[in-house]
Amino acid sequence: MKLLAIDGNSIVNRAYFGIRMLNAPDGTPTNAVYGFLTILRRLLEEEQPEGLVVAFDLRAPTFRHLQYAGYKAQRKGMPEELAVQMPILKQVLDAMGIVRIEKEGFEADDLLGTVSRLCEKDGRECVIATGDRDSFQLITDRTRVLHIKTRMGQTETVDYTRTRFEEEYGFPPPRMVDLKALMGDASDNIPGVAGVGEKTALDLIRRYDSVERIYSELDELDIRDAVRKKLAAGAETARLSYALATIVTDVPLELDLDRTRWHENYQPALYDLFLKLGFTKFLEKWGISPPENEDHAAKTESTRNYTLLSTEAEALAAADEIADTGQVLCVHSTPERDCLAFCLHTAEENGTERTWLLDRSEFTGDWEHALQALLDRRIPKAGHSVKDLQREMTDHGIPIDSGGWCFDTALAAYLLDATAGSYDLRRLCVQYCGYEPYAGPSDAADGQMSLLEASESGAGRQTERRAILAGEAAAISALCDRLGAGLRAQGMEQLFERIELPLCPVLAEMERAGFLVDREALREFGESMTDTINALQESIWSQAGGAFNINSPKQLGAVLFEKLLLPAGKKTKTGWSTNADVLEKLRDKHPIISEILDYRMLTKLKSTYADGLLKVIEPDGRIRTNFQMTVTATGRLSSTEPNLQNIPIRREFGGQIRRMFVAGPGNVLVDADYSQIELRLLAHISGDENMLAAFQTGEDIHAVTASQVFGIPLEQVTKLQRSHAKAVNFGIVYGISAWSLAQDIGVFPNEAKAYMDAYLEKYHGVREYQKRIVEQAKTDGYVSTLYGRRRALPELKSSNFAQRSFGERVALNMPIQGTAADVIKLAMIAVWRRLKQEGLQARLILQVHDELIAECPEEEAEQVKAILTEEMQNAASLSVPLTVDARIGKSWAEAH
Repeated sequence: MKLLAIDGNSIVNRAYFGIRMLNAPDGTPTNAVYGFLTILRRLLEEEQPEGLVVAFDLRAPTFRHLQYAGYKAQRKGMPEELAVQMPILKQVLDAMGIVRIEKEGFEADDLLGTVSRLCEKDGRECVIATGDRDSFQLITDRTRVLHIKTRMGQTETVDYTRTRFEEEYGFPPPRMVDLKALMGDASDNIPGVAGVGEKTALDLIRRYDSVERIYSELDELDIRDAVRKKLAAGAETARLSYALATIVTDVPLELDLDRTRWHENYQPALYDLFLKLGFTKFLEKWGISPPENEDHAAKTESTRNYTLLSTEAEALAAADEIADTGQVLCVHSTPERDCLAFCLHTAEENGTERTWLLDRSEFTGDWEHALQALLDRRIPKAGHSVKDLQREMTDHGIPIDSGGWCFDTALAAYLLDATAGSYDLRRLCVQYCGYEPYAGPSDAADGQMSLLEASESGAGRQTERRAILAGEAAAISALCDRLGAGLRAQGMEQLFERIELPLCPVLAEMERAGFLVDREALREFGESMTDTINALQESIWSQAGGAFNINSPKQLGAVLFEKLLLPAGKKTKTGWSTNADVLEKLRDKHPIISEILDYRMLTKLKSTYADGLLKVIEPDGRIRTNFQMTVTATGRLSSTEPNLQNIPIRREFGGQIRRMFVAGPGNVLVDADYSQIELRLLAHISGDENMLAAFQTGEDIHAVTASQVFGIPLEQVTKLQRSHAKAVNFGIVYGISAWSLAQDIGVFPNEAKAYMDAYLEKYHGVREYQKRIVEQAKTDGYVSTLYGRRRALPELKSSNFAQRSFGERVALNMPIQGTAADVIKLAMIAVWRRLKQEGLQARLILQVHDELIAECPEEEAEQVKAILTEEMQNAASLSVPLTVDARIGKSWAEAH
């Protein structure tokens, strides 16, 4: 039997400091518990132990404190955010059925030592998981230590066997106590011998084996006299340190090793506990099912009931019946859109939802007509990811702007928690409604069957596919009320109804439209890049004195730092670091560096754009991206498959790629871009008089800033000074540090800090706003945009400086960036509606942050340009004007 023994305090501490702050729905910090469980799951998967035990310290003094008053005396108390999580973690472990051990007067290390020796006596293997090195002394042929390090959410585990330890330290594991007796341990305030550091202590133990031998033969040792004097003077503290560092292995524990066997024997309370903590992802990962009670079973079972509409007549009759109720119809479909469920957002007295189902495989009549009737604009409808459904339904003759959509559970959940990362329908139902929708027969692979799996499993599973679909449509119905109440409670109902939901048809239509690409020009451009890349490769090989794999960091490091002898940075376990930062610092040391950087850039850009874009051009010559509405924490849209928002702007290459994106025959592109919208929003939100005046008079804000910062007349501002001022302007918006600003503009950090200090001195309104917003965020626990969009900031309450600093930067920039995202969305909606109202053929085809692109017939160009300009400028009413630059061209590059 293999037993995994975990140092609870050590692992939870590393989880707390290594993972960003997380909060439960009620605001309780949870990052330490979340991190602990993540590490635990990984350990279980890697080690596959039969037994499991977690040891904890107690707050009471141990025998070591009685032995030495200074023991751990320098340690600060546990951070409050971690302290409140300790009882929660223990509650979770108990509910998981995991044995937990504690003993007053002893530390977790002593309990682990005792457990390891009990295992050895019983012929079992013991694996100790800890983040401390103290347990290294326990390593034997049957006991090994997994040393765990966690940093920024990344966990590294080193497996220390006896062989591994001796290779690294040069002496047997029990001598770790002797090492600490000499060098001490600052983390535990074990004194050691004054003046003897790790290097000297390692040498002494490797040569003379133990503290006992060192002191018994002190006069004969082959060591420097200075070291001998230090050892002689520190004899008493060495012996004390030896006693303090020694782990007790015979703690009186009433522990039956067989009782530590763990077979995922979860208690019913664990399901509700994970829901309370917001750990809905863990329910699936850990295979935790809801408790078997009558209410839950009845709710789950009732959602699988439906009425199958087999004919067109039945579908039309159902549509009339639904319309007469005036109730919201919740719509859900299979991934192929060949089977749809329609659940009326109401309940009969017995709590059973009314659900109708359309399955194309068993339908006679006009399928499109049936869908059009059920999705008629007169029927208010709710869905999950409405934009995608709207886009796909156009294939069935249903116009994108058919109307009637009043709720989207995915969007609502995103607004309530913009950093959740996933808005899976089933998971949301568990999180907000406390039950799991019907998931198929219990004999499925893991007790559940996804809708996609069900739809692919053949005709024999048709009934289950429909039942799953009906259950998920009912989940949308259940979520509507709860998520709607959440939006109202957080003041985001208007944001949802005015911005997010109306944007769905706009994006759906843009996705359907796509962007025409000159395929042949793109292919030729890729070939020209290949010629340039090959030429660079030959030049690099020539300077290196031979061929090698330029894309291999190991081979490149050997060439640069061992062959060409360039000044190198730190060598990692895998070799010399050759990342972009390292190479940029070497740019003026050898001509090969610039060519390597160019080679890297061009090969990446060719793969991503020249080659990558060719692969996704559809038969009609257009590229269709997917706009993601629930990805960024600021509310910005993102673009995927392919991403058309990250084509380089400032490089010549970006302009060349943009020339490949063209208007169709007889059409032109109209490109409209906000000018400095984030700075204008900063001026409005902060109320800074100097910044407001610059924008209201139409002056060059960057030149004005340079004049203010450098204390010179506006007309004397140089191009370089304006460039530096521009970097400061935008850096302030993004909460940039002086060090990062220095990197951006090529000055020393103290000079960059002086720029920032001068900026905040002149723009004192911005300085006061920054102080005000951070303090308000600490009080509220979140920041918000002008339109009420929220971003929770538990990091602000962290005792970890890095996490707290991150929270402060987000508090500074999210209201600005988020409001900019809200404004461009409002503009998109207004432009889309205006184009339709005026009966134009023009259509929006792309949005890139602060930029909108429309395609239209040439004769509509000036009218469309005017519409884009007017609607974008009037999208928000601010104390400074929103200005828009709009151009017309045959290609994206020409119009930009």
